[in-house]
Amino acid sequence: MPKPNAVPADLTSFVGRRKDVSEVRQLFATARLVTLTGIGGVGKTRLALRVAAAMRRAFPDGVCLVELASLKDPALLPHSVVDALGIKEQSTRSPMTVLRGHLEQRHMLLVLDNCEHLVDAAADLANRVLRAAPEVRILATSRQALRIAGEHIYPVPPLPTPPPDDSVEPGTATQYPSVTLFADRSTAVVPGFSVTTENEAAVVRLCRRLEGIPLAIELASVRLQVLTVHDLASRLDDRFQLLREGNRNLPERHQTLQALIDWSHDLCTPNEQTLWARASVFVGGFSTDALEAVCTDEALSRQAVLDTVAGLVEKSIFIREEQGEHVRFRMLETIRAYGQARLAESGKDPALRRRHRDWYRQLMETAGDEWSGPRQQEWARRLQLEHPNLRHALEYCLSQPGEARIGLSMAAAPWLWLAMGHPTEARLWLARALALEAEPSRERAWALATVAYIAACQGDEAAAAASAEDAWTVAVQLDDPASLAYATHVRGLSKFLSTDLSSAIPLFTEALEQYAETEAPAHYPNNLQTELAAALIHLGELDKAADIIDELFRRCTEAGEQWVLSWALWGRGFLRLIHGDLDGAEADLCEALQIKRFFHDTLGMALALDVLAWITAAQGNAERAAILFGGTNPLWQTLGAPLFGWTLLLAQRAKFETMARTKLGDAEFDAAFERGSALTVAETLALALREHTQPASEASRPASTLTRREREVAELVAQGLSNKDIAARLVISPRTAEGHVEKILTKLGFNTRTQVASWVVQQQSGRT
Repeated sequence: MPKPNAVPADLTSFVGRRKDVSEVRQLFATARLVTLTGIGGVGKTRLALRVAAAMRRAFPDGVCLVELASLKDPALLPHSVVDALGIKEQSTRSPMTVLRGHLEQRHMLLVLDNCEHLVDAAADLANRVLRAAPEVRILATSRQALRIAGEHIYPVPPLPTPPPDDSVEPGTATQYPSVTLFADRSTAVVPGFSVTTENEAAVVRLCRRLEGIPLAIELASVRLQVLTVHDLASRLDDRFQLLREGNRNLPERHQTLQALIDWSHDLCTPNEQTLWARASVFVGGFSTDALEAVCTDEALSRQAVLDTVAGLVEKSIFIREEQGEHVRFRMLETIRAYGQARLAESGKDPALRRRHRDWYRQLMETAGDEWSGPRQQEWARRLQLEHPNLRHALEYCLSQPGEARIGLSMAAAPWLWLAMGHPTEARLWLARALALEAEPSRERAWALATVAYIAACQGDEAAAAASAEDAWTVAVQLDDPASLAYATHVRGLSKFLSTDLSSAIPLFTEALEQYAETEAPAHYPNNLQTELAAALIHLGELDKAADIIDELFRRCTEAGEQWVLSWALWGRGFLRLIHGDLDGAEADLCEALQIKRFFHDTLGMALALDVLAWITAAQGNAERAAILFGGTNPLWQTLGAPLFGWTLLLAQRAKFETMARTKLGDAEFDAAFERGSALTVAETLALALREHTQPASEASRPASTLTRREREVAELVAQGLSNKDIAARLVISPRTAEGHVEKILTKLGFNTRTQVASWVVQQQSGRT
């Protein structure tokens, strides 16, 4: 199982929610779905993350955070959960089917954050998951309940504030969490700030006015950069009274938060106000170069952007984040929503959305031009970060009249979707765009060919063949050489998938000639050559395959290209295995696997791990080979049949599996295979690459650190038993079993039951 999104560490102190944390945890004693409800800015997300962190040990398979604030399309909700879980699915199964299958045997907690704008889809997903996976629990945050059977609603209240009757004893105001939060955040803004006898009354008055809303308190504390707490309280008094008189139809707390954000907006410079509104067109995050391209005009010059960004960061409107060597920015969803409202008022929203789309269209085109060069991994990282914005740009194309053809051209980039690990999502976008843009065009031909390419990589033989023929028909009708080359390519690929090699190889050869005449981007003929080499290997024409692979290896190495290089390394490693060069084969496969892990290439990782298992068996390490054979299972399950049912590869696998089984014996082989099947994909990769997944001190901790009973419990944990099951097995109470598990975790210095299981396996069999 891939590692799911972890609960992020707190960047600031957590104030005043101990009772809430305890009560929510208690709800999970009987509930499987708990929804935290409340107004924007009340702290639902922060409370959910704290509860999730506190409950982490109760879930052997971990806690997964799914952030939904930037997601707009309900149809993409299952995709987002699959992504958050780290599942790299390349089969044709629907994301919901994948999700249910993945979770049905898991014991974990899903945190669905910010569901209110997707409430129907979130409710449907939660219902399906809970019915399919009896040991999964869901913690949701939403401004409204999901309203499905079994849901327990926990309204998140504002932080307690001092009472309004001036009964607060001097020097005791910080016993109220709202005051404590204000003091804590103000110290970060003004070092040395504290609640004193001189300012206590003003702080109390201010926290009452803010009504304990955490976001409001945090925004107010920023104003201490330019105001004293007395001035802050006085100005807030005046402003709120005015706003209440003008907005009587809004709930009081909404008026309060609205007033505070209005006030923060008024304290911004004109440039800052403009950029705040315009930056709200981005989803998930943005860079300064994106701001300069999308948000500037005669009212806000490019030269002013950096200083304006600095001002918005200082005012806590933009949040600065470092991503590798680059800096990106984002806004809290409440702040972004405010900016969107201002943008709509300005009348600039349509123009900004179009400029946003144009920027990401150009970004993808540039990435495509440079994809087969030395910046490939840099582009992969960037496009993964920009995934929410790419979705937003595609949504624009498919929702605005006359823009669907551009959507087709943007979605028809197979290298993007496969390298990013989102092939099923790609087919969703392509299907929508093709339905809207039915007229023959180069974009339609290219999109149909991309559907065929992705379907082939997913093992969907029927869809690959049908879309390839449709692409070829359109390309012939248009008499477009580039489209015809791509269509011929995918026709060959669909024949290869169906093992019709006598048809596939001539089509591959024809497509290579056509690509050469059209000067197609390098990644298309490069990918085609890897497929041609694989087809020749299947036919047993190893020398011809080796010549292609060697040339491809040389060309990719010179260009600095990695994606296709990994496939050339796989082919070379396979051929070295056939020729008996086991050390060279292992080196090639490990190098390929390192690259494929970076790109989340599920198919590539499955094939590389399988061949590494064969090499390991040939080297005589039968137990390690059996574990690797087992470790490929989770990957092949996402792709359909192992090795796609290809006869040559299945025969090789059977040969080496028999070799390992004969050396170990059936019982020991099956036991090692099961241990491998229980590993996460990350653990299998680490084993294959001979990486240490934990400090040596953890593996070497002696069993004598545990009592006899604790060792017995640890072995049952390693078998996957829950505390309840352990209690039944040992005839003890569930509370006693839980206590033993807690002591084991403490003594061994572990955080999860999975670590205990790994430790037990290592104690029993030593390192493989």
